[in-house]
Amino acid sequence: MRTKKIALIFLILVGISFSTYPQNLTEMFRKPGVMGDSLSQGFYGVIVEKKTQDWAYPVLVVKQANSSVTYNELKGPYVNLEDVLKGNCGVFCIASSIIGGNQKTYDVPTHAGITGANFTSALKTSGECEDITATKWVKEWYWKNWYTYTYRWVQVPDCQKPDKFHQLGLRKAGTQMQIMEKIKPSFVFAALGQNHVLCTALHTSLDCLDEPRFRRDFNEVMLRLSRIDTLKGGIIFTVPNVTAIAYLEPYRDPQGRANYSGLKPFYRTSVSNPNQVLDANEVQQIKQFLTMVNNEIRNKAAAYNFALADAELIFDDIKENGRPIRAPNGWSPGNAGANWPLPNKPGLFGLDGVHPNRYGHAVLANELIKAINQKYRFNIPLIDEYAAWYYDSLNRNPVDLKRFLTENIIGQAISWLINVFT
Repeated sequence: MRTKKIALIFLILVGISFSTYPQNLTEMFRKPGVMGDSLSQGFYGVIVEKKTQDWAYPVLVVKQANSSVTYNELKGPYVNLEDVLKGNCGVFCIASSIIGGNQKTYDVPTHAGITGANFTSALKTSGECEDITATKWVKEWYWKNWYTYTYRWVQVPDCQKPDKFHQLGLRKAGTQMQIMEKIKPSFVFAALGQNHVLCTALHTSLDCLDEPRFRRDFNEVMLRLSRIDTLKGGIIFTVPNVTAIAYLEPYRDPQGRANYSGLKPFYRTSVSNPNQVLDANEVQQIKQFLTMVNNEIRNKAAAYNFALADAELIFDDIKENGRPIRAPNGWSPGNAGANWPLPNKPGLFGLDGVHPNRYGHAVLANELIKAINQKYRFNIPLIDEYAAWYYDSLNRNPVDLKRFLTENIIGQAISWLINVFT
């Protein structure tokens, strides 16, 4: 009799767990919200447009969790480099893309990820102001008495226009942080650490490294998120080694000068100034800063009960071993590398060597899904990475950008202009 009672209790508990599991997942993703940078917005080959926004990792993850997000759909600014090099975007297409605009907008989008953003801009930059906290002193004229017209100095907001990505992506909804506080998400993507470090690679300079600012603003973002009473969970990921991305390549100065040797952008044919290269000492300083950033991210994820995807380890593994791609029938085009695709060499990145291509976003999304499943004990299905590779136009029909820049007359002209004017 006792055994029957125990069995009955067990079956009841199992029934409860199965019946509440879908509800827990549904509740967690009832209203997902996205804070983020170019990776979350879908920047690709130097543009943001609807098709690239649709394959960005947060959109893929929430879709796998049977939910969705809304975002202001862009058609620029700038151009899709892949389409241009393949002849799929002519003069009028290029002109329209450079001007940019919106295809569809929302008063308050739930996906607020913006190209170029970091924890600082998430707090301060809206679609209307570069810095909503900035002020300036101006003269205010007034009648001191009935016969004296004079002035006094008063402090007023100093609203400077932000970049086009913020203008078109956020419009009048506020800053990324303000948007999250307005929509009150149940789950949040909050990966904004990359640009605190990536700026060194893109500008081959350490000027942008600011530890106190990073710590202060990261802490404020996480604290304000924790005060949103509807929030049940979230995910954040570490920053990969930015000195190992395909955007940078080794360079040895012909004259053996240490400060002219190191890592240069792939599009430069030579280095004529130490500011155009990251030397060995600068690379070491970047790695030290990266360690600090990632330690802070790991600590905050644990403190605020967020899922953590260790993108640093994931990227290092792909860099070292590649990412296997395999069709259901067992056929494989090979292992994808941490580079843009080349003939018979699949890759995860777009032609800028910084941002993922369509397939790369599927890989990143899967790593986030694994982290979410592990943290919250869900069973969100993974994305079919082979299908993502199959439908990735850059992987299926690669463009050798470096060959274009060195062998094509137009590419040579572009390289010359870059080396002379930048």
